[in-house]
Amino acid sequence: MSQTIISFNHIVKKFADETILKDISFDIEEGKFYTLLGPSGCGKTMILRTIAGFTDADKGDIFFASKRINDIPANKRQVNTVFQDYALFPHMNVFDNVAFGLKIKKITKSKIKEKVYEALRSVQLTGYEKREISEMSGGQRQRVAIARAIVNKPKVLLLDEPLSALDLKLRTDMQYELRDLQKRLGITFIFVTHDQEEALAMSDEIFVMNQGEIVQKGTPVAIYDEPINHFVADFVGESNIIDGIMLEDKLVQIGNQRFACVDSGMRENEAVEVVIRPEDLQLTSVEKGKLVVKVDTQLFRGVHYEIIGSDKQGNKWMVHSTKKAIEGNYVGLYFEPEDIHIMRFNETEKDFGRRLKNYE
Repeated sequence: MSQTIISFNHIVKKFADETILKDISFDIEEGKFYTLLGPSGCGKTMILRTIAGFTDADKGDIFFASKRINDIPANKRQVNTVFQDYALFPHMNVFDNVAFGLKIKKITKSKIKEKVYEALRSVQLTGYEKREISEMSGGQRQRVAIARAIVNKPKVLLLDEPLSALDLKLRTDMQYELRDLQKRLGITFIFVTHDQEEALAMSDEIFVMNQGEIVQKGTPVAIYDEPINHFVADFVGESNIIDGIMLEDKLVQIGNQRFACVDSGMRENEAVEVVIRPEDLQLTSVEKGKLVVKVDTQLFRGVHYEIIGSDKQGNKWMVHSTKKAIEGNYVGLYFEPEDIHIMRFNETEKDFGRRLKNYE
C-alpha cells in the first residue's frame, strides 16, 4: 500500500487583499504521478512553490513523510523543481549543468561523474555530456533540466508547466517520456499544467483547481466521466451542458423530453445540469434519434468531424463523429442512459459524498 509523502492541512496563502490558496487540504502518495490542473491564476503554481519552500503559507501545516516542514528551508527539503523555462546555465555544458548542485555539496569528483552519467542515462542523453546548452533542442533542454533535478534522487519532483514551450508533436512525445521516466524512477511527480489533455494522458491522480480551491480530485477517468460541477465539465474536455429537471431517480427531463439515466439521490423535480460528451452522441436518422437537431456548422478535426446542431428548444449540441453531416439538414442523435451525467448546481465533492451516502 502506498505511503503518504506530502500532506497539506488547511493551507491558506494571501497576497495583499487576495487569497491565492483557500483552505487547501490534500494528501500525496509516494510513487504516483499527480497533476494540478486549472486555468492561469487558480493557485496551482503557488502549491508547488509552497511544497518547494519558495513561499511560506500564511495558515495551515505542510507535512513531508509525517514531519512538519513549514519552517524547513527550501535547500533542506527532499524535493527538486523543473521550471517552465528550465533555468539552465547557458555558459555551462550539459555535464556541468547537471553536476551544479552536486558540486555545491562538495561531493568527490568521481562520485559526481557517476551520478551525472546515471542521471543522463535516465533521460536518454548519454553522449551529450560536453554539448553546449545553446546547441540543444527544446526537448533536449527539458531532459537536461530533469536530469539536474533527479541527480540527487529526490523523493518528490515538482514540474511547473515544463512542456508549454514545446511544439505539439514534441510535447506529445515528451508526455510519453515523462510518464515512462516516473514509472522507472519511482519518484513522486507533481506536475502543473493548464492543458487538460496533458493531465488526462499522464496522471494517476488529478486535482482540478479554480480560484484558489481544489474543486475535484480523482483519477483521469473519474474526472472525465463524473465531473462534479459545471466548471470541471466545461474545463476538462468538450461537453454538452444543458439545463434539465430530475423528475425522479434515473429519469431526467430536457426541454419537453424525458430520458432514462443512471443518477440517483436527488430531489424530485430538482433543477439540474445534464452533461453528455460529444463522442457519446451517435449520428443517426431522424426516426431513430432520441434527439433531433438541425446541423448548423461542421469542422473536420482530422480524427473526427465536429458538428454543432440546434434542437427545437434552442439548445446547442456538439457531436464528434467519423460520419459527415450536411449543414442545414436535420439528423438524429442517439445515446445510452449511461452516457448521461447529472450535476447538481454548486455541489462540492463533500456534498456529493454525503448525498450518495444518504441515498444508500
